[in-house]
Amino acid sequence: LTGVILERPATHQILSPNRDMCASRRRSATLPTIFEDDSATYLPSLPHLSKAVQELLADPVKLLKSAPDAQAIAASLKHAQKCEHSLMLDWLWDSMQRMAFSEQAQVVVLAAIDVAVGSERNRFVSIFQGHVLELSLSQHGHGVLMKMIETLPPFLLGFVVDEMTSRAATVAENKYGCIALGAMITYCPPSMTVVLAREIAENANHLARHWQGKNVLQQLLEHGSADCRAVIIQHLMPQLPQLAINRVAANVVKQALLFANESDQHMIAHALFQVSGTISLVDIACSRGGSTVLEEIHHLGLFHTEVKLQLADAVPRLAKCRFGRRIARCFGLLPSLGS
Repeated sequence: LTGVILERPATHQILSPNRDMCASRRRSATLPTIFEDDSATYLPSLPHLSKAVQELLADPVKLLKSAPDAQAIAASLKHAQKCEHSLMLDWLWDSMQRMAFSEQAQVVVLAAIDVAVGSERNRFVSIFQGHVLELSLSQHGHGVLMKMIETLPPFLLGFVVDEMTSRAATVAENKYGCIALGAMITYCPPSMTVVLAREIAENANHLARHWQGKNVLQQLLEHGSADCRAVIIQHLMPQLPQLAINRVAANVVKQALLFANESDQHMIAHALFQVSGTISLVDIACSRGGSTVLEEIHHLGLFHTEVKLQLADAVPRLAKCRFGRRIARCFGLLPSLGS
C-alpha cells in the first residue's frame, strides 16, 4: 500500500500496521512500516477513501465548521469496508465529544455510532458518560443521545438512567430532553427505566399541562408497565375535570383512557360524568380538549346512556358551540351531518 502524508503533531498516537484487517488485506503483502519525523506522520492509505477525506481524518477539528466536510466523512464511514471503520474511528475519537454538540459535525458522530461494533460501542459510553444531561438538553446533542439509545444494547445504557435519575421531570419539560426521554421509554425495557418512569408518573398532574411533558406521559402510558400506568392515572384523578378541558392535558386523559385496563377506564369515565363543582359535563363537552375526551368515552362504549341523559337538558347550549354540536351528534342528541 502507498503512503499518504498527513500533517499531525509528532506526539500523537500512530496507528499500528499490525491492526487486524479484513481477510483480503491479510492475504496481501506486509504493510510498509509507519514512521514519523519532526514534521509529518505517514499513514497507510485507505484505498476506498479520497486523499481529501484522509486529510480531514487527520484534522477532525475542521469538521466543526464545515458541514460539507462533515457530510463527506459521515458518508465515508457508512460506505467504507468494515475493516476500515476502526482505522477511521481511531482518528475521530478525540474529537467525538465536541462534534456531538456541533450543528455541522453531529452527522459524523451519528454515522460513527451506526458503524461501531464490539468494544467501539463501549468507547462511546466512556466518552459521553457524565454528559447525559448536557446532551439531552442540547439542540444537537440530544440527537446523538437518541442514536445511542436506539443503537446500543440496553445493558450499555445504565449510565443514562443514572444521570437522569431525580432530574427526569425537569428533562421532560425541555423540548429536546422530552425526545431523549421518549427514546428511553420506547427502546429500553420497562424494568430498566422504572425509576425514571415513577418520577415522571408522580409529576403527572403538572407534566400533563406542559406541552413537552405531556408527550413523555403519553409515551409512558403506551409503552410503560401496568403499574406505571396505574400511578399516572392515580395522580391525574384529583383534577381530572380540569385536565379534561385543558387542550394540552386532554391528550394525556385520552391516552389514559386508551391504554388503561377496563377498571381504570370506568373510573376515569365515571369521574367525568359524575363531576361536581365549578366544571360540569356540559362545560367539558363544549371545550376543545374535553370534547375529544368525551368522543373517546363514546368510542369505548362507556356510560353512554348516563352521559346522554346528563347532556339532554343542555342541547340548546351544545348546539351553539362547534365542540358541543360534535358531542351532541356522537350521543344522538342532534342529527348527524349526513342525515
